[in-house]
Amino acid sequence: MATDTEIFNWFKELGMKVELIRSSDLYFHFTVAPPSGMMPISIIRPRPDSTYYIVAVSIELEQEKLKNRPDIISEIKRELFKMNVEFFFTPDDQNPKAIQISRIIFAEGLTKNEVLNNVTLVKNSALLLLEIVRNKLLYDK
Repeated sequence: MATDTEIFNWFKELGMKVELIRSSDLYFHFTVAPPSGMMPISIIRPRPDSTYYIVAVSIELEQEKLKNRPDIISEIKRELFKMNVEFFFTPDDQNPKAIQISRIIFAEGLTKNEVLNNVTLVKNSALLLLEIVRNKLLYDK
C-alpha cells in the first residue's frame, strides 16, 4: 500500500509545487501544482484508516453570468461525463457558485503513474470546464 509520505514525495521528485494543508477535518491533505503554482489539485486521505485518496479541485464560477445559461451547464456536464470524473455543483446545478471535480483512487497497489494520471485528469477536467465557460460567455451571445 502506498503511504502518504511516498505520494507526497513522488510529486516533490517531479519538481512540482507541493504544499501540506493543515486541517482539523482531514487526516492527510496536500496540494500539488506545476512549479508556476497554477491550479493546485488536492490529494486527500480523509481518516487514518481510509484505504483511498481523493484527488480533487474546486472551481469558483461566475454565478451571475451563468444564471441564464443552462446550455453552458449542460455542456460542462456532458464533457465531464466523457472524462470519467466525479463532479458536483454547489449549491446546485441550477444556480452554481462552484463545481468540485474529483477522482477516488485506492492506496493498495497504487503506482506513481496512476497517481499522476489521476491528478492530470482532474486538472485537465478543470481546465476544460474553464475553457467551455470562457468560450461560451465570450463568443456565444
